[in-house]
Amino acid sequence: MLRLAVQWRKEMDLDNLHLKKWNFPPHFYTSIKYRYFGRDYEGAPIAWMFMGVWTFKQMLENEDVDQIQRYCYAGVEQGLQQTIDCGSPGNVVIDLEGLSYSQATHIPTLKFAYLAFQTIEQCFPEILKAVYIINVPWIFSFAFNFFQPVIAQRTLAKTKVFNRKEEWHVECLKRFPRDSIVPELQPPMDIN
Repeated sequence: MLRLAVQWRKEMDLDNLHLKKWNFPPHFYTSIKYRYFGRDYEGAPIAWMFMGVWTFKQMLENEDVDQIQRYCYAGVEQGLQQTIDCGSPGNVVIDLEGLSYSQATHIPTLKFAYLAFQTIEQCFPEILKAVYIINVPWIFSFAFNFFQPVIAQRTLAKTKVFNRKEEWHVECLKRFPRDSIVPELQPPMDIN
């Protein structure tokens, strides 16, 4: 598997990403919004992914799929560099607020995500400390069941799912300093 990962990195030219300066259309940064922000109490980085408002359905219908893949892998590569810099695997918080039925059941999006998760699982091993999936709508179970076969058991064991804000607010505050939580997801001040 390591040989395949090294070959894939070479084909994608990820090791030269910082030199290449891939150019992405400006709307990618708002259509596939994510941010690296803050550290947990042990110093591990936190990636905040706002997947509930990602416009993948429209993008897959109107954009070059290879360009979308490069953008996604460049984001994961950025996270890998952060884990290397701090010497610890990172946390990922996936916010599904706003995820609609049509987004969660769009077959081309599910296929794209399935292949992306499979590639990330194979080519970026052990960069995850924990995954928190928050603001989970009822339709999430459909999509999650679709992805489970490609997610390794060790990754599933690091994953916690929260559908109620009160639950994830408490969990995040146990793991992250308040100033490491992105402003748009800040818990109320009366929650400790």
